[in-house]
Amino acid sequence: MAVVLTLLLTSLHPAQSQPSDYPAASLTPRSMPGWDSTANGIDLSAPADEPQGGMTEAGTPLNKRGEDCFPAEQRNLFSDVDMVPDASGKLHPFNYQTDGGAISPGARSAIKGKNTWILWGEGNDVFWNWIQQHGYGLTDFLVLTDSRNRNARFARFGLINQPGMKAQTDRSKRLFGLYIDQADGDAIKLKQPASDIDQKTKALAARPVSKAGCEAFEPWDREQFDKVLAQLPDDGLDPNVYGYPSGIVGLRLVPNPDFFGKTKAAQNARQYWKTRVEDPPGDAYYTDTSVNADPNLVRPFRVSMSCGFCHIAPHPLNPPADVEKPQWSNLSTTVGDQYWNPVSTFVNLKKPDSFLYQFLASQQPGTIDTSLVSTDHINNPNTITAIFDVPARLDRAQQNPPENQSATNLLIPHIEDPQPGANPRHTPRVLLDGSDSVGIFGALSRVYLNIGAYSEEWKRVQNSIVGFTPQRPFAVATALKNSVYWRTADKYRIPYLAAFFTYISQQDGASVTQPMHLVDTAEGRPIIDAERNDAVSGRNVFVQNCAVCHSSKQPNGFTLQFSRDWTRKDLPSFDSSRSLTLPMDFAEWQDFTKSDNYREYVKQIDALAGHPTGEQDDFLRNNFLSTDIRVPITLVGTNSARAVGTNAMRGQVWDNFSSETYKSLPAVGDVHFFNPFSGKPVDKWGNNDTYAPPAGGPGYYRPASLISLWATAPFLHNNTLGEYTGDPSIKGRLTAFDDAIDKVLWSAKRETSAFRLSGDLRGKMALADGDRGFIYRTTQPTWIDFPARFIRPLVSGIIGTFWTSFLTTYVWIALAIGAALLAIFGQPRHAGFVFAVVAILAAVVLRFSRIDTIYPLLWLLPIIATGIAALLWFATRRRWIGRIVFAALALISLLASQQANAFIDGRQGDLKVGPIPTGTPVSLIMNMNPEAATGDLLQAAFGLTRGILRIRKDQLPDGPAWEAFEAEAADPLMRVSKCPDFVLDRGHWFADTLPDDQKAELKAFLKTL
Repeated sequence: MAVVLTLLLTSLHPAQSQPSDYPAASLTPRSMPGWDSTANGIDLSAPADEPQGGMTEAGTPLNKRGEDCFPAEQRNLFSDVDMVPDASGKLHPFNYQTDGGAISPGARSAIKGKNTWILWGEGNDVFWNWIQQHGYGLTDFLVLTDSRNRNARFARFGLINQPGMKAQTDRSKRLFGLYIDQADGDAIKLKQPASDIDQKTKALAARPVSKAGCEAFEPWDREQFDKVLAQLPDDGLDPNVYGYPSGIVGLRLVPNPDFFGKTKAAQNARQYWKTRVEDPPGDAYYTDTSVNADPNLVRPFRVSMSCGFCHIAPHPLNPPADVEKPQWSNLSTTVGDQYWNPVSTFVNLKKPDSFLYQFLASQQPGTIDTSLVSTDHINNPNTITAIFDVPARLDRAQQNPPENQSATNLLIPHIEDPQPGANPRHTPRVLLDGSDSVGIFGALSRVYLNIGAYSEEWKRVQNSIVGFTPQRPFAVATALKNSVYWRTADKYRIPYLAAFFTYISQQDGASVTQPMHLVDTAEGRPIIDAERNDAVSGRNVFVQNCAVCHSSKQPNGFTLQFSRDWTRKDLPSFDSSRSLTLPMDFAEWQDFTKSDNYREYVKQIDALAGHPTGEQDDFLRNNFLSTDIRVPITLVGTNSARAVGTNAMRGQVWDNFSSETYKSLPAVGDVHFFNPFSGKPVDKWGNNDTYAPPAGGPGYYRPASLISLWATAPFLHNNTLGEYTGDPSIKGRLTAFDDAIDKVLWSAKRETSAFRLSGDLRGKMALADGDRGFIYRTTQPTWIDFPARFIRPLVSGIIGTFWTSFLTTYVWIALAIGAALLAIFGQPRHAGFVFAVVAILAAVVLRFSRIDTIYPLLWLLPIIATGIAALLWFATRRRWIGRIVFAALALISLLASQQANAFIDGRQGDLKVGPIPTGTPVSLIMNMNPEAATGDLLQAAFGLTRGILRIRKDQLPDGPAWEAFEAEAADPLMRVSKCPDFVLDRGHWFADTLPDDQKAELKAFLKTL
C-alpha cells in the first residue's frame, strides 16, 4: 500500500505551467449532444411562446394570440426624434412626405420601423420577468424604475427619462408599493404632426385598431383590474401590444398574468406581495435583498425592453439643456447611448463588495457584453454601436466578397441581394467581430433574441448567465414553428426596421442614419472654420494612411487579404488584381506601408478621393468610413477579448446567424498581449506573451466606422480609450474626443495621462504600477456571492438535477446503508480498511491541492486515520468495536446528507466565496474556461482556494492580500483562461510613426466627419 500511495502522490504532483502555455484559450467549445441531429437543428421538444402556447411558464392560462394581435404602431408619434439639419445647419424633423405631401407606403413602413425600435420588446417581458424573479438576485428592473431616482437617472445610470412624465415620490400614492413615474398632465400623450397624412386614406394616420381576443389573459376581477390599469401612466399606445410607459425610454410595464390572473396561484402571489412589499412600514423592496431577491416573489408588472433602451441617447446636434428633462427633439435613435451604465442596470441589487458587481463595473459606460446572458466565459464588452449610414454600408456589402450560407442561414430573409435564396449572400459584417454575417435582416432579428425574445427556448439552449455547460444553437426553424412573436417580427417588424434604417427622404435626401457633423452646430462651426486648413491637409493624411480600412469607397474590385507571407514575390500586384495582401502582425505594418503594392494602392485611392470643392466632399458623401472587412486581431493589436468570442461558432448559440464563411475562418495565430504575472520584459508595444485562439471564426475585428467620431468618444471597441465625461453637451463630447483621439494618435499619452478610469489602479496601488495599460482590477475586497435561495438552481443548472440529488442525498444514503450493513456483518478489519481509504484520500487531496502549505496541521487527519486503521487491523479482534465504528459512520453519512441539503436549499445562509483581494484583475476569474483540462481546472480551483485561505488565515490587508493571492492563484487561473489578454486600452498604433504635425492635421480632419 505504501508503494501504491507513493506512486499515486507522485503522479498527482501538479506540473508547473509555463507562462506562455494557455491551452484553454485554444479550445473549440463543445456543443450539447445531438444539436445537429434534426433538419436545420430544430428542437422537437421546444415549448411554444406564450401567445402560441396559451400558458405562462408558471402555469397561468393565457389567451392564444396570433400575429395579427401585434400590429405595428403606424402614426408618426416620434416625429421630433432624429432631427436632421438643412443646408444651413438648422435642425428640423425628418421629412417622410412625398412630393404630394402625404406619407407613401414605403415611408409608412419606415415610421413603423422607428416605432418598433423605440417601443417593441417582441415579448421579452417574459425573459426579464424571469431574470427579476429567478436570475440569482442580480437585477430588478422595477427597482431600476424607482421614480424617486427620476431626477438623477441620466447622471447615475445613463438612462433617458421619457418626456411628458414626472417623478412620483409620495409614499401614499404608491401602486402596489411601487414608486412609478406618473403623467405630467397631457404632455405624456404621444402626438403625431398634422402632416402625418396617409397616402392611401388621404386622412391622418390612425392608431391600429385593437382586435377582439388580443388581451393577454383574463384578470381575477375585471373591475379591480381596470382600476389598477387606470393608475398606470398612459401615453396613448395600445397596451396589449406595448404595455405602459415606465418613465425610462425603452422600458415599458406589462401587467403580469402570474400576479393578476384568475388562478389560485395568482391569488397567493398577490397576498405574498402584499405581505412582503406593501404592508411593511418601510420600502424594503428597493433596498433589502431578502425581499427583492426572493424567488417566490411574483411581481405585479413585467418589464419589456426595446432596442431603444440601449440605443436612444441625447442627440449630438441638439442635446438637452437638462439631461434629466429631455424633450423628444433632444433624442437620437441611432447614435447609441455611450452614457448607459451596465453596472447600475444589470446588477442593481449588488453592492461594490460583490465580485459580480465588479465584473459589470469593468465594462465601461456605453458598452455591453452581448454574451452576458448566453455567456461564452469571456469578459468581452463592446460598444453600444452607433447606427450610421446604413445605405452606404449596404453599398459596401455589395462590393465585398459574398459569404457562403448554410440551409439554416437561408431560413432568414435578406435584403442585400435581389434574388430569393441567393447563396453566397452579400452581407455587412455586423457586431464588432463580424460574426453576424447572414444579412442585416438576420442581425436585427438576433438582436431581439439577445434581449430576451422567445426566451422559452433561449433559456433551453444555454445555462443562462452562469454557463459552465455546453450550448446548442438557437434554431431559427424552432422559432418559426413555435413563436408567434418571432413570426410577427419575421413578417413585419424586421422589414419595418430595415425600412427605417435605409429610408431616404424624397424631400431632401436625408436619412436618419446620416452623419451628424459638428459643423452643423452653432458651437462647432467656429471650430471647424478655424481648423479648416489643417483639416484639408489632414484629409490627405487620412487617405494615404487610414482609408485602407476606414473607407467604404475603394478602387473598383478592391479586396483585402491577410498573410504572414505578404512579402512573397509571386503575389499579384495591386495594379493588376486590386487585391491587397496585408501582414497578419502589426510588427510588420511599417514595412508593409513601404511596399510597392501599398504605394500603388495609395496612388489609386488618392485618385479616387480627389479634392473637395468648398464644403462639399464627394469622397466622404455616402462613405461608411469602414471597409466592413474582418481584420485579424494580430494586426489591429487591440484587446482581443471581443474578437475571440465563441458564441457564433459552429454548434454554439448564435450558429444560425453566422455564415459558413465565418465558421471557416482560419486561426489568426499568436496574439501578443501583456501578462502581468510572467515577469518577462515587454516589447516596444508593451507585450510580453502570446496565446493562440482557435480557428472557426474567432480572432477578427471589422473596422469601426469613423462617422461622427467627434461625438462618440471614448474610443476602441470597449470605450476604454479616453476620458469619460458623462456630459452629452457639444462641449462635453468635444472634451471626450480631444482626450481620446490624442491617445489614439499619440499612444505615449495613454501612459502619461493623469486621467484614470475606475478600476485602473496605476498610481493608486503599487501592485498595479507595472501594468502596461488599463487592467480593470477590483477596487476593494469582494466576494463571489449568491443569495441562499438561489444555491440549488445555481448548482443544478451546472451539473443537472440528478447529480445535484446524487451528491446531496443518494451517495450519503448509500453510504449510510452500507455502513449499517457492515455494522451488522462487518469485522474490525473492514473498519480499518475504511480508515485506510480515508487516509489515502486525505493525503491525495492535501498533496494535490497543496492546501497543506496553508494549514500543515491538516496532515494530522491522514496520520490519525492511518493510526486508527492500524489499530483496527492489528490491535483488536472485537467485533463490537467495528460495529460502533460503522454505526457512527452511518450516522455521520446521514448527518452529511442533512447538511448538504441544508446548504443546497439555502438554509445555511448565502453562498459567499472570498475574499477576492483588492487589485485582482476581474478577467483573471471571469475568463475561466470550464472546458479546460480537468487537471488544470482542479489546479485553478485549488489555487483560488489557497489564495483565499491565506488571506483569511493571516488576515492580510490590501497589498499583501493580493501578493498572497497572486502567488497561489495567478498561474493556474491563467492556464485555464479562455482569454488571458487583460489590457483594455492597448493597440491601434497605426498613427504612431506619423510626424506630430500630420497627427494634428489628421485630428482636425477627423473632427469634421
